[in-house]
Amino acid sequence: MRDKKYILCTKSDEETFSLGAQFASLEFNNICMAGDLGSGKTVFSKGYASGLGIDEYITSPTFNIINRYEKENITFYHMDAYRITDEDMLYDIGFEEMFDEHCYVVIEWADNIKNAISDQAIWIDIVKDDNDLSIRYFIIHCNQEEMEKLGKIRVC
Repeated sequence: MRDKKYILCTKSDEETFSLGAQFASLEFNNICMAGDLGSGKTVFSKGYASGLGIDEYITSPTFNIINRYEKENITFYHMDAYRITDEDMLYDIGFEEMFDEHCYVVIEWADNIKNAISDQAIWIDIVKDDNDLSIRYFIIHCNQEEMEKLGKIRVC
């Protein structure tokens, strides 16, 4: 049960990228993010891919909905659910195939499809600071075990 909240703060795109890489190193393999446009979801995703060792250029999957990247024995799915208006659309795009035990998944705008997401996913709400838009708060919904892993992350 995800009854804990852990909050991290980044002050730049570089720190947000680093945070994503650290999440990959801690083997959080299903991450769902929600946040306004420009909140850092794609920057985090690029860092996550880098942390997996994927050296391809990572682009926002806004128009493709799902981008797939592979390196050796790693498959990384980067999804943007912004344009998903009906969860039935997920079955047409191979959504369930993304959650193989050997795959890593980051979903932007996951709140649009929250009923289709596994309970195993880490949820992150990203909130920009009203006074300084370079500051982002990552509100991570987690369980006790995940919270202990999160204590290893350093962003500042």
